[in-house]
Amino acid sequence: MELTRRDLDPLNERLDALTPDAVLRWTWETFGRRAALLSSMQRAGTALCHMADRAGLGFDVLFVDTGALHPETLATRDELARTHRRLSVISLHPARTVAEQTRDEGPLWLTPDGQARCCELRKSDPLHTARGRYDALVGSLRRDEGGARSRVRVVDLDEVMGALRVHPFANLTAAQLDAYVRAHGDVVVNPLHAYGYRTIGCVHCTTPVRDDEDDRAGRWRHLKDVAYCGINPTDRADAREPAVTLDDRYAPALR
Repeated sequence: MELTRRDLDPLNERLDALTPDAVLRWTWETFGRRAALLSSMQRAGTALCHMADRAGLGFDVLFVDTGALHPETLATRDELARTHRRLSVISLHPARTVAEQTRDEGPLWLTPDGQARCCELRKSDPLHTARGRYDALVGSLRRDEGGARSRVRVVDLDEVMGALRVHPFANLTAAQLDAYVRAHGDVVVNPLHAYGYRTIGCVHCTTPVRDDEDDRAGRWRHLKDVAYCGINPTDRADAREPAVTLDDRYAPALR
């Protein structure tokens, strides 16, 4: 069964009316262990994991350990794995250490072109090692993040991974996310958020932000006009219409 984005329009219309936890249940009922959550251990991602664990859904959680993350982020991963027993946290790693990569290619993160290659090597390539293991990857992108993400759909295509991307939080606002975290004191929250980091990535490419700045001002602050790494299809500029082929057994749920 080959799917285009247009094929998913009726499904998106149905799922757009559901709550995030209902979208998670639909994903689990449709794909089971062939679906995985994605989390970089930022607040939205850990809230998504909490919601799935609370609902008794036994997803794998894919976490890309770039080798250049803050200790607080790694501690958040470990705490989430310890407390969310229904989930299985799987860490994916680049082929080379940061030291080996820098020895071979220099400090790539110092230029825009180098940054794109660094993110490909340390973030995208490790995720791509999971290609073929999952038919749906569940992330925590929200429309109110703005930019390209203002058009994020509940279900979309990831041609590179040969899978669907599911976004249960697509309609969730920042205020609603805040309310969920406040209402559930056992959501694991990365301590860096309390230190002024609104989004969190690698040590050398992430800084805190001021109150008068955009949420993503702290990402690649040293580079001009860089806002995303490209690991999410929504953030990639691609005019070509993607298509993904899935097993025919999913047809009743996706049409």
